[in-house]
Amino acid sequence: MLLPRTFFPVFCLSALLALPSCEDTSEKTQAAIIGHWELTKALRNERETGTLAGVYFDFNADGMMQTNLPVGADVPVEYEVDKTEILQKTAQPIRYQAVTMEDSLLVLKMEVRGMTFEMHLQRAAEPAPVDSLAVPPSDTAN
Repeated sequence: MLLPRTFFPVFCLSALLALPSCEDTSEKTQAAIIGHWELTKALRNERETGTLAGVYFDFNADGMMQTNLPVGADVPVEYEVDKTEILQKTAQPIRYQAVTMEDSLLVLKMEVRGMTFEMHLQRAAEPAPVDSLAVPPSDTAN
């Protein structure tokens, strides 16, 4: 009976190979969300809503985030990424599910008081460095 002898080592090896992929997913999610995100559309219970207009999220590489979402703190707080889930570490922790993560689009889902919210966010354009504004230097050597 060769099957049981080969099954166990193959199973253990595949389990070991799967472990780093979970870590990679979390790292990829964290890297993908870094930056300033502004709300473009929000859904409450699958219906478009304007109640979240003006919402933004700032995710920093140091594990700190800030948002003006009404249920969150508008001061920097810690966050943690587990695969595609983002945990905002406030007194009342908030869990976001990253449904879509692209270069300029982030879709987060969350549940608050029995209501499901889906937020479509666009990555804000990086401000141009002062040196690249193409402003000619002033001539003060006259």
